[in-house]
Amino acid sequence: MRIGFAGAGAVGCHYGSKLKQVGNDVFLLARGAHLKAIQKHGLEHASEGKQTFVQIEASHDVHDLADCKVVVISCKMTGLATMIEILKPVVTPDMLLITLQNGVEAPDMVAAAFPGVAVVAGTAFIGARIERPGFVIHSAAGGIRLGRWQQGKGGQFLTPLLEAFNTAGVPAREDDNAASMLWRKLLWNCGFNAITAITRRFAKDMAASHETLLVVRQTMSEAVAVAQKLGVEIDESDIDKHVEVTLAMGPVKTSMWQDLEAGHKTEVDYINGYVARKGAELDVPADTNRLLTTLIHAVEEQ
Repeated sequence: MRIGFAGAGAVGCHYGSKLKQVGNDVFLLARGAHLKAIQKHGLEHASEGKQTFVQIEASHDVHDLADCKVVVISCKMTGLATMIEILKPVVTPDMLLITLQNGVEAPDMVAAAFPGVAVVAGTAFIGARIERPGFVIHSAAGGIRLGRWQQGKGGQFLTPLLEAFNTAGVPAREDDNAASMLWRKLLWNCGFNAITAITRRFAKDMAASHETLLVVRQTMSEAVAVAQKLGVEIDESDIDKHVEVTLAMGPVKTSMWQDLEAGHKTEVDYINGYVARKGAELDVPADTNRLLTTLIHAVEEQ
């Protein structure tokens, strides 16, 4: 079973490397200096105290994905619409497409673009970054949850994929409520991603401070209220679990923080901005999410 990663940045390269190291057939669709470094030297990968060079097939030619049974779409939400267009010439009805984007919109976007193709929604709880072209550092967590979203022939590959991840040392399991799964991940991102990017302080520090924790909790409470209005099964207990886990985290830079430092457009419109927009549509107050979105936009404009 050949597994492709479309948009192989830090997250895609980490999971691709783990799968390759235990013998899976893996392909990375990448670009730029990162791709050139992988092609020339292999992928340098640091994870769990081990640093290694992994020889792994990589190119910028989407047609190299054509013989993959599973395609993990691992680009950011800001690049998803473009990636969907790139994939259209090679996606076939017998493929399994996995979304790993932040937010809750990716599975619907992919399903609409590829009707009849199996789509699985995924959430990756991971700290990873590209330290320099060709060098990916995995710094925290790494578990994956996958939930069936759209039926198709390629759905048969989900169980073998889960087995492959677990064999590679990546904790992976199927979730029977994909919508709740996505919203729980969105909940954490709403609470911690923007505030860490603005303050340049780690999520565990935001959870440990009484003042900032009040903001974090308010942001997540608004997201819970919006989700419940949409009929999604999450509640305030999910906030408590997120805070508890975050307090035990190491010094992990959030993706939004990394994007601002690199001068990239952030995913705030798909995280806090999404909750603020849905709140307005549903008449559910989401002022804290709207404020954080506005502040991130102001920083981006610099």
